[in-house]
Amino acid sequence: MKDIFELLNAGGIFMYGILCTSLVAVTVIVRRVYQLWVQFRIDTGPLLSRVSQLVSSGDYGQAVQLVTGKHPLHRLMHAALLRANRSEKEIRRGVETTAVTELSRFRGATSSLPQLSNLATLLGLLGTIHGLIISFSGMQGVAAATRQAALSKGVAVAFYNTFFGLTVATVTVVAYLIVSAKQSKEMTKLEHVVASLVDQLLSAGKARTGTSAGGSVSAPMDKEH
Repeated sequence: MKDIFELLNAGGIFMYGILCTSLVAVTVIVRRVYQLWVQFRIDTGPLLSRVSQLVSSGDYGQAVQLVTGKHPLHRLMHAALLRANRSEKEIRRGVETTAVTELSRFRGATSSLPQLSNLATLLGLLGTIHGLIISFSGMQGVAAATRQAALSKGVAVAFYNTFFGLTVATVTVVAYLIVSAKQSKEMTKLEHVVASLVDQLLSAGKARTGTSAGGSVSAPMDKEH
């Protein structure tokens, strides 16, 4: 631990800025990994199959109870099922309104990782320039030994900041690619399940409308006979 603080002190103030950036990035990465691989983990196939069976049998109440959880998929399906007897426009509007909140919660802070990577790079660049300034400042009319010491210190500061900044940026970008790929995969599953459910609700609604219309036509024909 002592060696780490000595290294940070040797690199100057920008090293602490890069350290703070790395801590924020690690926090975001750990949180997103937990959410995508643990908290938001769900087996969409059996859930869609069970809800589809209940919708087909007309048991909408049981279907709604099945999707009362806090998972974004549950809430999207819940929004669609609550509007099962309404028009297509109302069903889609309800799902879209819920999606604004739920998909934002599902994405979390993933989009901040590229910015944190850029910030680490920029702080490293500032540290490098700071080191070069130290090097050239020590070259002005002083003894050779003093100039050599200033040059060595400035180059060390520059290299420390460059290395630390690029390391944090690289690790953050790699983590972003992994998290982003998982997030895209899971969002594709969510969109597929919700789209399938909405299509089924619309089909069921058309079937009910057709049956109702058929009944209203057949009654007068029976009277004529």
